[in-house]
Amino acid sequence: MKKNNRFIISIFFVFALLIFCDILLKQKDNNYLETFQNENISNKQYVYPLGNIVGIKADTDGALVIGFEEDDIEYIGGLKIGDNIISIEGEKISNYKDITNILNKLRSDEVEIIFERDNKIKKSKIKNKEENDKYKLGLWVRDKISGIGTLTCYNPTTNEFYAIGHGICDMDTEKLLNIKEGNIYNTSNISIYKNNEKNIGQINAIIDYNNSVGKFSINSNNGIKGNFYDYNYKFNLPIIEIGKKDDVKTGSAYVLFQSKEGNVESYEIKIEKIIKEDNNMLIKVVDDKLIDYTGGIVKGMSGAPIIQNNKLIGSLTYVFKHNPKKGYGIFIDEMLKL
Repeated sequence: MKKNNRFIISIFFVFALLIFCDILLKQKDNNYLETFQNENISNKQYVYPLGNIVGIKADTDGALVIGFEEDDIEYIGGLKIGDNIISIEGEKISNYKDITNILNKLRSDEVEIIFERDNKIKKSKIKNKEENDKYKLGLWVRDKISGIGTLTCYNPTTNEFYAIGHGICDMDTEKLLNIKEGNIYNTSNISIYKNNEKNIGQINAIIDYNNSVGKFSINSNNGIKGNFYDYNYKFNLPIIEIGKKDDVKTGSAYVLFQSKEGNVESYEIKIEKIIKEDNNMLIKVVDDKLIDYTGGIVKGMSGAPIIQNNKLIGSLTYVFKHNPKKGYGIFIDEMLKL
């Protein structure tokens, strides 16, 4: 679906912080869930719904071009903002330090660059700059990303988690990032900057970079997928059935989201429209508790699981810029294709 960036924004919050800790589910608030201890589950798929806020940090695979020092075509060549530099003179680029080291080792006036643009591999000759006996390219690149998001679900059979509900993109170019390796982390001191008439709210927290609980390398338009380090992690939420696209109905549903006390709680939403051809749904927050807590949908809620009729059917993805009580959600079966 083509979304107008003036009206909706991704709710994965770049350059923020976050959490994955032992979460207790307040059963009295979660009447949408039921246990399946006596049910034959051989023909159905079950996962643990999450709703935990997590910190995310990742290294890109290559170096993403985000700007140029000047407009001189000699120092730009065929490169454009949003291109991902893969190699220079046949040597692989993993980060900006690789670029500096290779250029100063070669000490040549011009180099051949291999780069990726729109999933196609291209090459270009670019003139180097020499300043104070140091060589460099006349461009700026990014090789790391950090932010905040929400875990959607966990498959105990494969030890795979799913999160975010859409791709992690560069904040300047809006290009989907090629991830070499990313990690999710524990956080503490979670707080919410609530939505107001002028700004979309956001989640804030202190990230614990010494306590990574999982890793990922898959980053797609439908979210991220990774593995927990601890195969024996204890989940306190009941296992739940995966709902198919055809199971989704307009009307009442629930979203799971972590409270500032550290509990995952359920909040009522309304599914106003189902857009099957675009694999998503239009939702509205109707729960006064969530509105009081966040003001609606905030940055960092991307990935929060959506429950309907005791099935996990999707996750939050985007929020309307001028109406933060409304947003979009992706169907869960699309996320599980990662």
